[in-house]
Amino acid sequence: MAQFDHHTEHFAQRWRETYAELRGGCPVAHTDAHGGFSVVTRYEDVRRVLHDPKTFACGRELEFSNAPGERTGGVTVPVNPVRMGMMEMDPPDSQAYRRLLAPYFSPKAIKDYRPRLAEIVSWMVDRVIGSGRIDFVDDLSNPLPALVSLDYFGLPLERWEAYASALHKAAYREKGSARAVGEVLADLRATVAHRRALVARGDSEQPETVLDRLLGAEVNGVPLTDELVTEMMFMLLNGGIDTSTALIASMFGYLGAHPERRAELAADQSLVPTAVDEMLRYFTPGTGVARTVTAPVELGGVSLRPGDRVLLALGSANNDPDVFPEPDEIRLDRDNNSKHLAFGSGIHRCLGAFLAPAEMTVLLEEVLRRMPDFAIDESKVIRYPTIPLVNGYIAMPASFTPGPTVLTGFDARLPVRAATPATELVS
Repeated sequence: MAQFDHHTEHFAQRWRETYAELRGGCPVAHTDAHGGFSVVTRYEDVRRVLHDPKTFACGRELEFSNAPGERTGGVTVPVNPVRMGMMEMDPPDSQAYRRLLAPYFSPKAIKDYRPRLAEIVSWMVDRVIGSGRIDFVDDLSNPLPALVSLDYFGLPLERWEAYASALHKAAYREKGSARAVGEVLADLRATVAHRRALVARGDSEQPETVLDRLLGAEVNGVPLTDELVTEMMFMLLNGGIDTSTALIASMFGYLGAHPERRAELAADQSLVPTAVDEMLRYFTPGTGVARTVTAPVELGGVSLRPGDRVLLALGSANNDPDVFPEPDEIRLDRDNNSKHLAFGSGIHRCLGAFLAPAEMTVLLEEVLRRMPDFAIDESKVIRYPTIPLVNGYIAMPASFTPGPTVLTGFDARLPVRAATPATELVS
């Protein structure tokens, strides 16, 4: 096959076929693209790497004795310009930072948040329910994860549109998106500094948020700097927004094309959580995650040496027929779909592994109740032209029978959970 490159339009159009060919013929295949790396496509190999952080590192700026002066690393190929918090750290540092945040993302914490989540979802649907028209990307799958993320993390809610737009467009490399992401980072820095000043003065009356937790935390006896808190918040936003955006759009795209499956879920909503797991398996939103080899190792019959880079093809692993029988078929009652690797596995498993499915479950239940007859205009659906990081959609317009609002009282124009910093975000 041609040289593997997950940044090309060809890969975006044929990623399932590309992965199937590699799994069957060369499951750990080397490519010279982007400085050279190996793509790992079989489930067991991918999972092995994820559970061996000593041999396969996440950190950036790594240097090895066999290549003195050369630095490599990070969890993307090529490396992102901005470090992604503990995602791009190795033990013990990664685990020290993870322990700060883990209680906020536990099953119990997400269960406690669910009434608020339902309120936000109802508000989002209220915005379009009377019109009979919706774009599942612009009106639901893009704004909802941004709004939930800002609300849950303790960031100003009135910024949700600017944050959603910037991170969504960056995922598919729209021209000018790098500038917009830079503005988000600048706004985060201002928010962090402002929030720290409020807490220091004792002027805050809101409950402690994820942001507050980081501002008050220490690692190895050293308080987190504003810059590190900003980095961690940016990591959370990147992990929580466009991956969910992509999955939500894929989910509704599938149900729009398969009304019989939609009717099945509407008739028995107890199937929804299992269906969401199956959608995560089948439509794995994250294209892959990278690691750097730290010691000589053999993987899938291929010898790797320190400094070698590997890309773990999560979408391929989740469609491996050795683990998921008939993987190209979506089974709403598949009994082993919880084994999927959409959130990774091991010590770096995504913190949002409980929040994201809850978000998608509540949303799907709401849409099935309030706009069950939606019809997608397939002629106007636009996919991402390339999917180097996330596999999603730019547009997915649909129509449905209009309905009444439920008026939850939620108002995303107000900073409900967090104070507003002095600087304004340029949209």
